[in-house]
Amino acid sequence: MIGRNSASTQRPNAAHAADGRLRDLAGAAVLTAFFLLASGHNQPPSGGHTLDALGYLLLVLAGAAVALCRRFPRTALILVVAALGCYLGRGYPVGPIYLAGMLVLFSLGWHTPRRTAASGTGLLVVVLTVVSLTTRLGATVLPLIFAGWAAAAVFLGEVARNRRVYLEGVRQQTRSLELTRVEQARRRIAEDRLRIARDLHDSVGHAMAMINVQAAAGAHVADQRPEAAKQALMAIQQASGDVLDELTAMLSVLRADGESAERMPTPGIAQIRALVESSGSPRLRTGVVLEGRTQDVPEAVGIAAYRIVQESLTNVIRHAGASFVQVTVRAENDRSLHVEVCDDGAGAASTPASSGSGIGIRGMRERAESTGGRLDAGPGPRGGFVVRAEWGPRP
Repeated sequence: MIGRNSASTQRPNAAHAADGRLRDLAGAAVLTAFFLLASGHNQPPSGGHTLDALGYLLLVLAGAAVALCRRFPRTALILVVAALGCYLGRGYPVGPIYLAGMLVLFSLGWHTPRRTAASGTGLLVVVLTVVSLTTRLGATVLPLIFAGWAAAAVFLGEVARNRRVYLEGVRQQTRSLELTRVEQARRRIAEDRLRIARDLHDSVGHAMAMINVQAAAGAHVADQRPEAAKQALMAIQQASGDVLDELTAMLSVLRADGESAERMPTPGIAQIRALVESSGSPRLRTGVVLEGRTQDVPEAVGIAAYRIVQESLTNVIRHAGASFVQVTVRAENDRSLHVEVCDDGAGAASTPASSGSGIGIRGMRERAESTGGRLDAGPGPRGGFVVRAEWGPRP
């Protein structure tokens, strides 16, 4: 594949170069024909010569040299200077051949550095001036004409070169901005995927822990207490239904067909009470306290708080062996938020400090810090394990 791509890239470049050479040759041929046709009827100056074989050869040389202006401007300058010097020295009729000098100086100013263009201009002016003074053909006028033509040609070439550099800079900047936009879009997509993966883990992990606990409790009491087994099955149904609804909402974000899909509300502070109550079982009692104006909590902070409570409850169910867990959410008047989850289980073993993304203490701490808060977790003063998340006052 690499070889094919390289070959396909080289073919357009070669075709473009061939087209450029053909245009150069065609332009030089037209210019040479113009020199020959326009110069044949002019009269030579006093003491000069009519066009002979050498004169026509110099016209052809000057015209042909223009074909080299784009690719080899220095070579073209030397050929044109030689042709114009001989043409002027022989005293041939004044004609359009001097356009070749202007064209080559224009190309020199366009394709070469300023110092090179100035040196080429000086060479042409000096050669033509020396020849003009030596042959005494218009000695007082021609040097000024040569200098004016040369300065104008180089100036126009410099303007064209600056414009080309400016446009190239604009194109480079446009490409850079486009690449930056692409990279930013890719980064946003990666961040969204990471967020969805974390939310997916939290939801599925909590639901599966609930289902596991309720299934074990139902199996334990199925014979002696059928009504308790029925309640466990209903809790399993509720937990599995909730996680399926949330999975549907999350996966709808990843739809590739661009169609809109109905989505559940993003879980936040308002859903914490239901989350805690649904986590209870015959083996695990739960308590929840919501204080203050929790409805004023920003959405991003509310989502983080919900996920931290969800992950904490999951770890209590799976690892702590606790009989009671208390969740407290308090929104202060200074618009700060405090979340605490404490249990009476096996202390430090309650929450594994895993290195995953969205798992354990590290994942909960990342959620808190990403929304401007902080999280502490450790054994409680009277046993068990305590997870505290705090968000400071907001301006």
